[in-house]
Amino acid sequence: MRHRTQPPTAAIVVRDRDNVAMNVYHVPVKHHVEITLTMRGGDDGRTTQLTKGLPYVVVHARPEDPSHWRVLARPRGASGKTSSQGKAFVLLQGAGKYRIYINEPTEQFLPRSTFRIQQHALSDGRNSGRDVQPLVELDVVEAADLSLSIRTTHPNGLSRTRGGAADSIAADGPVLQLTNLQEANRKKITPLDLGRHLISFQAWADASRTYGSDHPLIEASDYREQLRIIYGESLTTNSRPGADLNDRILEHGAKRIEFNHQSTTGGRGRLSFREDNGHAGNRMTADESLRRTHPAAMEFLLRMMHDLDISHIRSTGAWRPHFGSVLHRYASALDITKAEAAVADNDGRLNRVEVLFHRNLGKECNPIPHGGAELDINRRRRELSFRVHAYIAQAKQNGVLGGSADHGG
Repeated sequence: MRHRTQPPTAAIVVRDRDNVAMNVYHVPVKHHVEITLTMRGGDDGRTTQLTKGLPYVVVHARPEDPSHWRVLARPRGASGKTSSQGKAFVLLQGAGKYRIYINEPTEQFLPRSTFRIQQHALSDGRNSGRDVQPLVELDVVEAADLSLSIRTTHPNGLSRTRGGAADSIAADGPVLQLTNLQEANRKKITPLDLGRHLISFQAWADASRTYGSDHPLIEASDYREQLRIIYGESLTTNSRPGADLNDRILEHGAKRIEFNHQSTTGGRGRLSFREDNGHAGNRMTADESLRRTHPAAMEFLLRMMHDLDISHIRSTGAWRPHFGSVLHRYASALDITKAEAAVADNDGRLNRVEVLFHRNLGKECNPIPHGGAELDINRRRRELSFRVHAYIAQAKQNGVLGGSADHGG
């Protein structure tokens, strides 16, 4: 029987500089690391920006069980979103692979629970056999002397090229040693800084899920019929003269949503998750790009139309990897540039009112009264604009989607 003062039996023998043999015992410790996630942005698509406020989840697979992923607890004080400096924080628990995935809207993960890697869905809801990719993978290796090293890498299950180009994913980083300065049990912890990691346009595309028509949220929604049309790739093209071939229209009853071709421009520039989607250069179609927007965002739009009795909406921005906020790049935003509704005039007669949410073209739709005399048509525009703004603001305050429906040109 071993006394309490005796060391654990698991040990290795190493020799010091004087060739004196020493027993080294393996005491598992946790280490903190941080990584700064960046992305391309700006009008030129080349300026590097910090990836701020991105919800993420960290999962771990041990070397002895590489196919079993489990959710890790966050380090103390970490919010589960990237910081204002774009940093994500990881609490390492020994050797193995660690992955950072987008924590998508409506999903919650309990620490130590099993994590199932999602697959991009076909339009009918079937799994495609193509895994959603992590934003980054951390490879932690234990050496013979029980020391740990780490490097940033990527599983690259969709066989992308490496580098900083729009269609590439980041190259592997250098090997760094973990020391006792990063141990979680120290009073003062200095996380190991893994440096900057670029999320390219293609990396956003590979890490953002493609949803199918049988998603659980769709099945449970009051607007499942309309959502099945969107996610089942059954939208119609715009038949109006001069319309773009990539415009997509949802018409259901008295409701009409126009997904202007601008809403899928960024997505259509990226490679499809499929090995061959039959499209030129294997680039995404407009329909696939729209299926990257989380169903909760589309449901919010449909619910707002119902609650405010809006008959027509034009959207010029949905999921996109190349421009705008993190919300757009992880599938939780829609740009609205026009709304139409029947509004009563001073005599109680219903008139169709169009409100534009463009910065330059929608000045007469300012929801705040300017204090002077105004035409009846402008009053009705302003009041409809106010209802839309108030509805979105209330949803943000309630945390429904954290800013699900941006508006602006």
